Amino acid sequence: RRVRTAFTPFQLLCLETSFDKNHYVVGTERKQLASYLKLSETQVKVWFQNRRTKWKRQALEGNTNMHKNPLSP
Repeated sequence: RRVRTAFTPFQLLCLETSFDKNHYVVGTERKQLASYLKLSETQVKVWFQNRRTKWKRQALEGNTNMHKNPLSP
């Protein structure tokens, strides 16, 4: 079993910024980002996988909230 990675605030800021630009990071871009943040490519890959899952869940929740009709008293 792997040890859970605790990302620093700086790493999270960089990862979130990259995610805002592109939800997928592959190849050279992933290698450069991992090197810059002193993380493995696998850690970056898994972070992006998890972030996409979170993004999709938030998008679904946002859509369902818009369709709910509040009950009027």
